[in-house]
Parts: sequence; structure tokens; C-alpha cells
Amino acid sequence: MTAPPTWIAPGDAATLVWHSGRGEGAEGAAVYLVAGPALDTPPPSPYFLLASADRDEFAERLYRGEVDLEGLRSFLADCVLARGEMSQGLDRIAVEAETPVLDLLDAWRATAAPARLPYLDDISAFLPGDRPLFVTAEAYEAACEASERFGLVSVCEECGLAEDAAAFLWTARAGKTVRVCFLIQNDGGVWTCRFHPFEFSKEAA
Repeated sequence: MTAPPTWIAPGDAATLVWHSGRGEGAEGAAVYLVAGPALDTPPPSPYFLLASADRDEFAERLYRGEVDLEGLRSFLADCVLARGEMSQGLDRIAVEAETPVLDLLDAWRATAAPARLPYLDDISAFLPGDRPLFVTAEAYEAACEASERFGLVSVCEECGLAEDAAAFLWTARAGKTVRVCFLIQNDGGVWTCRFHPFEFSKEAA
């Protein structure tokens, strides 16, 4: 990638959408046919992480804890990050711009560091916005110790099932800080993904 696109910035949120094919709409614009997840309304964000429905076994392996960093990168290499609009019928996405997501993630690693957030060990969470990102103490320590890793960092306390609610982080350590390269927050099968949203110190607050 010669230069990252300007229509999306680090930290922006995208909704993962499984698609069953790509075609052309009016004036040659790309259109993706939506195969999942089940949604009630179009997502608020105009950004979509588009994955082929043929790769939906990735979700099952992710929930079972069988996806490492290599497996994540392999999956993302087949995905596209797009800016567009989902139809009111929730069956297609008209795309204005798109880019290979893995290339973008790698390119952004060389950009300026994102915001640094403290790890709040009293609640086992980061506060990147209005919604806490819960990360267990064990997952936080693992991220601080590993040069680079991907894995589950929290799961729904009530049911204990990752397919109901869970968070996953791809982290990379650089000196005394750890950068979050990629974040998945699963809410009942709907994944909100963020790209280089923040970094944190190896010392908890």
C-alpha cells in the first residue's frame, strides 16, 4: 500500500458483514449482497468489514478460542474494508470506496501513536469511549508480556459464552507501551471492529 486512504482514520468503527457476492449497481458502483449477521436496522457507522460467507467458520473457531494471530491475519487477508451504505432492506451494501483491510492495518502501524489509555485494574477495563472495554487481568498481563498476540480478552459474565458477548484484541508491544492493532467486540453475533484504536502502558493505573 503506497499510502493509506483518507476516507477512514485509525480508531473508526466498522461492522463486520458476511456477504454472498459482489456485483455492480448504478454507474458501476460496487454492491455486496448481505448474508449476515441478523440486524434490525442498518449500522450507524458507514464503514464495513466485508467477509465472504464462505469464511464463516472463522467465527466458530474464534468463539472456541482456536484463532491465533496467524489465523486472524489469514482471515483478514481475504476481507475488504469499505465505506458505503446498507439498504433499508438490510440485504445489500452500496460501496463508495474500499481497500484491503490487512494492508491498511499494517500501514497504520507506522503512523503516529494513537491515544494512550490507562488500564483500570479496579474494574478490569479500558475506557476508550462511552462503553467500557473489559479486559481480564490475565489477558492484560499476557498482552504486556507478548511481543505480539491475538486472543480473547473478556467474555459475558452471565453466560460465559463468547458467541453471546466477548472482546478480542490483536496487540503489539513496543518498548513500554502496547498498541491495540485490532479490536473485535461481539454482541450477539454482531461484531464492531476498530483499527488501531488506542495503546496502553505496561503499568496499570
